[in-house]
Amino acid sequence: MPNELYTIRRAAVALALGAVLAACGGEKGSSEVGGEGKDLPGDTTGAAPAAEGQPQSAAPAPKGPTGPVANLPPNEMGRIMVLEYHRTGSPETEFVRTLANFRKDLQALYERGYRPVTMRQVLERNIDIPAGTTPVVFTFDDATRGQFYFRPDGSIDPNTMVGSWASFKERNPAWSGGGVWCILPAAAHPSNFFGETPDKATPREQREANIRKKMEWFVANGHEICNHTLFHARLDKAKDNQQAMDWIGIGEDSIKAYLPADYDIVTFALPLGMWPKSKPTAWAGTYRNGKRYENKVVLEVSGGPNVPPWDRRWDPHSVDRFIVAPGALEAQLARWDKDPTNRYISDGDPRTVSYPRSQAANLDRGKLGGLTPRELPDAAPGAAPKS
Repeated sequence: MPNELYTIRRAAVALALGAVLAACGGEKGSSEVGGEGKDLPGDTTGAAPAAEGQPQSAAPAPKGPTGPVANLPPNEMGRIMVLEYHRTGSPETEFVRTLANFRKDLQALYERGYRPVTMRQVLERNIDIPAGTTPVVFTFDDATRGQFYFRPDGSIDPNTMVGSWASFKERNPAWSGGGVWCILPAAAHPSNFFGETPDKATPREQREANIRKKMEWFVANGHEICNHTLFHARLDKAKDNQQAMDWIGIGEDSIKAYLPADYDIVTFALPLGMWPKSKPTAWAGTYRNGKRYENKVVLEVSGGPNVPPWDRRWDPHSVDRFIVAPGALEAQLARWDKDPTNRYISDGDPRTVSYPRSQAANLDRGKLGGLTPRELPDAAPGAAPKS
């Protein structure tokens, strides 16, 4: 899709998001599901790059269960979906997904050979998944209660996105990756660290212990934490560049207070997809008397599937996302079922990048990061089997 159409799409989405989510962290009368809701790394360094046709060492054996895979030839120059979810609830809209359909999404992706990876893994070229599978990035904005909640007995509420994810992973061990959770640390309830009660309702010590427990669960289970500004601030509305940097930097500080000291937040999601007046401010800046932040990945609010990180067109500072609106994911999966030409298919070896000869012009060898390129013959026309 031409860039100008993406621009128009993002502007329209931003307006819709503003209308639907208001402040995105303090919506009243929300249909959010939570509590007792009823709706139901591998080696990336490898050997030095070798010339095409040179003998390759055998791919490492899978580390664990493989699960369903696509019967397709490798194409690691194919595209990767970065899915975007917000709230759970009913009725469904562009930014609301029923929990039942979220669970169906997990099942449909798994059965077709998709496996979750984080943005950090994509950035670090650590896409270590079985042969015949496709990486997919799940992103979750706004940290609402319907995404993650602990019940009074300390267990994860099964009627949340995290609860559904954990249950699905337990039933399907090959679903081994994690998602990217974009947090608003100072938003109004229920978007304050996944529905934490206001300070007056819960002693500060208990509230902070609850937040830390959630962050510990994410880190321990292979998920990634993402900054979404302090309180879902419209960066384009900042009075000056410094205020925009404060909203980003202080937001990061407020999240990192509950993470391990060495945890580096590399991903930032633009609220409403709106850029600050000075675009580079979203990538790096200073705040609080010279403290610095750096966002190596910046998530847009809309767009289509992305090229991989070794493609010459890859720009981590502007990563498109695929909003899981009613029928949208189903339609995209059907398109790739019918014609998988542009779908990323892993060769199963994290040390190599395998691609059909027709994609050679898009490979940027300077972005391989030590991985070995493997050029393969193009598949015969019409010979690609169904996934």
